[in-house]
Amino acid sequence: MSPTIRKMRHPDIGPLTGLRQITFFEDGKISREADAAGLANLIDGDGYEAGFVAEVDGELAGSCLFVREEIEPLHDVSPWLAGLVVAEPYRGRGLSRLLVEIVEKHARSVGCDQLYLYTDAAEALYAKLGWVVAERMVIDGEPLMLMKRTF
Repeated sequence: MSPTIRKMRHPDIGPLTGLRQITFFEDGKISREADAAGLANLIDGDGYEAGFVAEVDGELAGSCLFVREEIEPLHDVSPWLAGLVVAEPYRGRGLSRLLVEIVEKHARSVGCDQLYLYTDAAEALYAKLGWVVAERMVIDGEPLMLMKRTF
């Protein structure tokens, strides 16, 4: 069955925080409860910020966010594509591309002409989708790229 990409809803928060905890917050800096509260605020917000999910056969397979601010920004830029994650069993099916494209579409719909993200390992994926490296850094001994997409 084809994947479905849609706006995030409250029932998605529980499964998403589990996936996001494993992927982004294993260091314990952000608890599952705090992440859930942040996602709920995003869903209930003013409509500018947005979260999107990918489903395959009715199962939550991934998500991506459009936000004003990154959790720990190193740059004074906005807005951000953040939190792109696809669960392991669903990788390699083009879900990342679909999620990035829906966030870009949303960004344009709210009047944005550029978008930023941080990545430590997915530069090639984003480059294929039209993103360019704005800056390369090393943070705590690890490479990190600030990437930018202009519409």
